[in-house]
Amino acid sequence: MLCPIMSTEYVSALKFQLTHGLEFEKKYITSTMNKMFKVELDMVMREMKPIEITLSELEQRHNMSSDIFCDKFNAGELGDDREYIKWYAYKDTHIKLTERANEITKLTHA
Repeated sequence: MLCPIMSTEYVSALKFQLTHGLEFEKKYITSTMNKMFKVELDMVMREMKPIEITLSELEQRHNMSSDIFCDKFNAGELGDDREYIKWYAYKDTHIKLTERANEITKLTHA
């Protein structure tokens, strides 16, 4: 996710600098970007912890994994209980955060 400051022009300038700049500039930019992504990864992981705790509590209370729950919920087998809707939202958020963490990990280990 790009912040408003990270405009297309800014990204283009970074790409240009990385392909045409001096070697020490390239290393500095790459190092800085990796540090920024690692900070973001740490933030994502911190966001995931309370979600994982909640998912675990729901799984234990209902004796069902979140994956099985989602399959049953999507199939309309569980109804519209408020707790089920929250569970689904937690699972969806967890999936999105996991995808973001994987994207960042690929970037920093490429």
